Amino acid sequence: MFNLIRNQLQVYSKKANLKPVGQVLSSQLILQALSFGIGIILVRELPKTEYAIYSILTSILAILSILSTSGIMIGFTKIGGEIWNDIPKLSSLIKTASSIRVYLTAGAFLISGIYGYILLSEQNISLPQIIFFLICVLLVVIPEIFKAFISEALLLRKEIFTVQVVQLLIQASRLLSLGLIFLFYKELLSISLVLIITVVSTWIGYFYIKNKSAHLFDTKAQIDVEYKKTLLHYIKLIWHNELFFAFQGQISIFLIGIFSTSNSLADLGALSRFSIIFNVLASLIGNIYGPKFAINQNIKHLKKQFYQLVILLLVSSVFILSIANIFPNLFLWVLGPKYSELNIELSLVLILGSLNLMVTGISSLNQTKGWIKYRTYFEIPMNIVVLACGIYVLDISNLKNILYLSILVSCANIILCITNSVYGFKTYLKT
Repeated sequence: MFNLIRNQLQVYSKKANLKPVGQVLSSQLILQALSFGIGIILVRELPKTEYAIYSILTSILAILSILSTSGIMIGFTKIGGEIWNDIPKLSSLIKTASSIRVYLTAGAFLISGIYGYILLSEQNISLPQIIFFLICVLLVVIPEIFKAFISEALLLRKEIFTVQVVQLLIQASRLLSLGLIFLFYKELLSISLVLIITVVSTWIGYFYIKNKSAHLFDTKAQIDVEYKKTLLHYIKLIWHNELFFAFQGQISIFLIGIFSTSNSLADLGALSRFSIIFNVLASLIGNIYGPKFAINQNIKHLKKQFYQLVILLLVSSVFILSIANIFPNLFLWVLGPKYSELNIELSLVLILGSLNLMVTGISSLNQTKGWIKYRTYFEIPMNIVVLACGIYVLDISNLKNILYLSILVSCANIILCITNSVYGFKTYLKT
């Protein structure tokens, strides 16, 4: 296994500069350590009832982020991959995309707010608290309207360092604030305070990246009609898929929130802390593989990048799952005594994380080239069939069964992603 990873790195190093990879890996190791520190403080110190609320809010934030993107990033990356070295055009693209995403975010907040209200009401949260929680979530997403496009533009230009620093800045400020409260004012630690800290940290990150990306903005840049047309084309093409995907990705939280208990919701949220294990690889894909794939126009090189990514993800997932199965008690010890009996659930969560990483990785490459044909037509019906069959067969009030259901859905999505890739390579050969 280690020889395979080493050989892959040796092959890649002959064809590419490994400095960006090293930058991403080192910064991501720090970033994930910071994230893990934040997560462990919350998992260990918050009561299960409050951590259940935190899990719901994380779910709302994920849905809001997906819906407010809703295909626009596909168009942005596709156009950006062609004009990345032309500052005036890139500046115009950023301005055009940001203007559209303002409206997407408003609609997304309405939908995710209804979803959040339903789940939070099931936890007997009062209406004023629900409103406060939802406003905080919105304030976290608002800076993303602009920060996401700035980050993608920087990545296309291979200015990776700034993107990594802003992520570290956000998480470091969160961990520092929570750590100080934990050490000196432990009795004040609550969901509300965690949200306020997150909002402030997110805005700090936004102002930092805005300052560091000033060279990308041309004062004469205007909204471009052709760019807008392309962006709207991709939004219209897959908005319904994004809407479905946003909720399908949170199906575990939703089903547990409706049909199970706060304890199960907290258990799932706690185990999900280990998803940061896969975030380093996901960041490599988003920061290195995706932009490189986007600007590459050679079909032979594209295929090689694709195969290397799949092999890397497979080997990494097998390694992670093996370690977790050998030392499950060590993983659960980190979460604390409240979660010490979740051995089977731990394995299922990590399997699900591995499968989702594969979906994320292949989808990211497909999207940079606009290879989404089968996703447009088959993603929703395929997922509905899998979900319906799973709900019919399994007892969805049980956490393990909900994880089994999510694994089935992820397997189906991997098949769809690969089908899109095969079709994309075939059509690329004809152009």
